[in-house]
Amino acid sequence: MQDSDKMAIAAHLHVLLRRKLGRVTDVEWMVKSADYAQEVIRIARAEAHEDLHEWASKLEAAIAPRAVKPAARSGEAADSRFGFAASRLPEGEAPAAPKERYVGRLR
Repeated sequence: MQDSDKMAIAAHLHVLLRRKLGRVTDVEWMVKSADYAQEVIRIARAEAHEDLHEWASKLEAAIAPRAVKPAARSGEAADSRFGFAASRLPEGEAPAAPKERYVGRLR
């Protein structure tokens, strides 16, 4: 399924959650993060609205083929998924002290 189709399903579920429960979700993040989408699906299914259940099932079917790779350490999981792994300091290395500088006034 294309991302545009997933986005349409996520947007419809977002509107239903906002109208019926007052919950605001991030549609783009729902399409990109399977964990976030599963949590939104769990919230939608916890309610007694039949249309929420229907659209939660559609979203689950849309994101189901996506496989999540397990990480070696819990800290690496979030860093590698979000592209922060390169910005981590090597173990045992302390961060550099900030340079002192003069900050002038605004004119």
